[in-house]
Amino acid sequence: MAQLWHAALLLLFLPSTVVHSLHFNLIHKYSVHSPLFPGNLTEEKKVQRLYEGDMARARLLRSSLFGLNYSVEHLRPNLKAESGIYLIEVFIGTPARRKYYLVFDTASAVLWLQCKPCIHCWKQDTKIFHPAKESSSFNPIPCNHTLCDLKEPGWKCVRGKCHYSLTYGEGSASRGILASETLGFASEGSSRTESVRNFVFGCANDNRGFQAHEKFSGIFGLNMQPWSLTNQLSGRIGGRFSYCLSPMTGHKHPPSRLKFGNEAVLRGPGVKTIHIVRSPTAVSYPLPLSDVSVGGRRLGFKPEDFAMRKRADGRMGGGFIIDSGTTYTIFSTGGPYERITEAFKAFFEPFKLQPTKHGRFGVCYRLPQEESMVKLPSMTLHFGNHTYYLVPPRYTIVTEGRIMCVAITSYPGLSVLGLHHQIDYHFSFNVKERLLSFVPADCSKVE
Repeated sequence: MAQLWHAALLLLFLPSTVVHSLHFNLIHKYSVHSPLFPGNLTEEKKVQRLYEGDMARARLLRSSLFGLNYSVEHLRPNLKAESGIYLIEVFIGTPARRKYYLVFDTASAVLWLQCKPCIHCWKQDTKIFHPAKESSSFNPIPCNHTLCDLKEPGWKCVRGKCHYSLTYGEGSASRGILASETLGFASEGSSRTESVRNFVFGCANDNRGFQAHEKFSGIFGLNMQPWSLTNQLSGRIGGRFSYCLSPMTGHKHPPSRLKFGNEAVLRGPGVKTIHIVRSPTAVSYPLPLSDVSVGGRRLGFKPEDFAMRKRADGRMGGGFIIDSGTTYTIFSTGGPYERITEAFKAFFEPFKLQPTKHGRFGVCYRLPQEESMVKLPSMTLHFGNHTYYLVPPRYTIVTEGRIMCVAITSYPGLSVLGLHHQIDYHFSFNVKERLLSFVPADCSKVE
């Protein structure tokens, strides 16, 4: 995988609009504000759809962690499983004729969207971007550009222009040309559009195998690779971004905010900071999870139970990832998931609840008429050095009707902190120093 070439990137880009802070709205796909709003679904149907997306998402994360055919680019790649739970409104080109919805993804790098002329594009409601006819600022990057990595599988130089190729875990693929362009976004509280010039993105004209939705057009990647917005603007925003996800409360769910630069810094006595794990192949955000508590009782894991490690085939496995494209928290099978679910079962045993099956969760019970008789547990993630992350009971458990379930799922060889357990926490990523800071917050009130 390519390294983070901060210094080289600063030399490559021409002078552009001075940007110290950026704001984006993050819109949950089940929010009434979202173009993907599906209407009134039952909670069981929502959970089923989200679980199926998470399992496909986990396959993608494993493939990227294990050094398979995963290339670096500018827009969010994993459309196949409809894994992007939050969408970002952006504008592309000069003039900025229309808005596009891109999937917010901290586990991928390239910002890409569908472009004409199409070899193969999925149908989308918004007119597909046609740079030759719509933009005066579109400029294909040459093959000697630092971001044109011809060592990546499928990447090639055609008539002096850099052509990329991305292949994902499920066999889906995106191909096209890398180009510099103007990236625009709506300024909060203003009718004007802010813009970032000379941004390198993927103009995707051959996209196959994606289970795509007509309402979105591509991917907004924010991992640690050099193609992401965080790294391309590292000199101006310091490699920092933050978000705070408010809970989904019916149709009143307010858009969450994605911030870059100075405003992404968290300060205060309650802020905790941990190091993002260094790995030769990890391009997303692996965290140093050392132990887990259920209902205040530590389970006694060893740090190596969640460590990234080299497998017999030479690839990396394991790890605990924070991810914006996975809904429910996942623990790896073969130890962690089994021990954690047994701890939840032991917690509920005194209440003599009736076990039941619901969706794809492994621990579910039918609630008695007197719900107040059932105490709900918290879950705590320990990161060593007395740093911990508390998941309160209201997010540890999901309920529908008189059924309650522990909101965790399983997957072989990978653990993920999903969005459901990130609600009402303010996160700040510092890519340059490989730090993650977090603090509990009422995200519906965070400006």
